[in-house]
Amino acid sequence: MDLGLRDRVAIVGGSSRGLGRAIALAFAHEGANVTICGRTETALRRAEIDLARASSQQRVLAIPADITDVRDVRRVVRDTVSRFGQINILVTHMGYQPADKPSELPDDTILASLSQGFLSTIRFAKEVVPYMKQQHWGRIVNLLPELLPGPSAADMRDAAGETSLASSNRMALIGYAKNLANELAPFNITVNNLIHGPVLNETLAAELEERSQAEDSTLEELHKQAAAHVPMGRLGRPEEVGDLAAYLCSERASFLTGASVVLDGGMRQEIR
Repeated sequence: MDLGLRDRVAIVGGSSRGLGRAIALAFAHEGANVTICGRTETALRRAEIDLARASSQQRVLAIPADITDVRDVRRVVRDTVSRFGQINILVTHMGYQPADKPSELPDDTILASLSQGFLSTIRFAKEVVPYMKQQHWGRIVNLLPELLPGPSAADMRDAAGETSLASSNRMALIGYAKNLANELAPFNITVNNLIHGPVLNETLAAELEERSQAEDSTLEELHKQAAAHVPMGRLGRPEEVGDLAAYLCSERASFLTGASVVLDGGMRQEIR
């Protein structure tokens, strides 16, 4: 299926590894020009090489950046326009949040969490929307982790504070995305959330390895325990997240906006 992404220009935040990298690779396979950014330059350069192999070096721009810094956000957008001449797609990545008891969260932890999870998304959107309006075409996708009760494959840490901060950021982003989607719909710009459940990416693999050593359990046993939470009986694959993100940013999804699409193997229990 041709998704119509060839020669489109995508910025993928937090894309030096994990799900951000998988999404960037999906765009590269579709022939898009891709800007990746991340704080760890070594991982960023490895991702750059992988994307160049999937597409070409001319279609990849790797920028070391901290997306919690508004100056870095502006620099990523500016350098992307300088290199490719336009911006068509933005994918943001909230990631996980620091753990603590909700009633004992210090102000600096709260502010840092908001800056990483909520404000960075708003700042990125504010920077790219003018270009998308000018082109009368754009796609914005916010990648959010599913929040599940207790220790699960999606979050092997079971601290309530992490759930508090993550859920606050997620609900704020969902509300913001819906309002932004309604504002931008007349400009042929869609805004959606991609909520993912347990995916066997680098972060989860490292956590399972750490638990294996600490608990004297085999990795196979821990993988089975994690998969037992999922009705489909397995963990998600990073490329599945990448493929869905590419679809949400394609011509095929042009009438889908203001939505939260859940990819979790059937884990969500409530009906919404």
